[in-house]
Amino acid sequence: MRKVIVSNFATMDGYYEAPGKTIEPFFEHLHPDYRGDQAFDHHNVERLSAADTLLLSGKTSFLGNQAYWTGVEADPAATPIRREFSRLIREVEKVVVSDRLGAGDLGAWSGSTTVVSVASAAAHVRALKQGAGRDVLVLMGRLLWNHLLAEGLVDELHITYFPLVAGGGVPLFERRPQTTFKLLGARTYPGSGIVTNRYAVG
Repeated sequence: MRKVIVSNFATMDGYYEAPGKTIEPFFEHLHPDYRGDQAFDHHNVERLSAADTLLLSGKTSFLGNQAYWTGVEADPAATPIRREFSRLIREVEKVVVSDRLGAGDLGAWSGSTTVVSVASAAAHVRALKQGAGRDVLVLMGRLLWNHLLAEGLVDELHITYFPLVAGGGVPLFERRPQTTFKLLGARTYPGSGIVTNRYAVG
């Protein structure tokens, strides 16, 4: 059985986004020793390299990611690790949960993307878990993975905490999960202030 792995960013006080649905304001007080650090990019490449399927949520998120990462792939000024992630996200099988995204919206990623409705998301993920292959990875998609968590479909939760305090915004969890969490391990990165905690769900 395949595992569903959720990997997300959070601030020290547990926020996922600022009120404007962006993370940029969080970095106003990032310690100068950590500016330009690429540890989180390396972490994301590791996670995507271990997956055969990437779950994304929503038309806006899909189109934003597609526009950004196709641009990175063609940008000679982009760091090598970000160009590697752009290649991986282009090639990996992508499943987008959306009621508004159509086949005509898929653009450069049309050959590697399947769209499923919000109502069928849990059933589709359940079927993916029963198939052969490596991890099913969820990056971003807070509402999606909170729903999958409530449905008992998430196997591991990987939360990377940045040394930032948001003070408000969009919390990581939509509501209190009715499940247990067991710490599998914690990882620090030399030269970076981030810490990744890995939890088994249930």
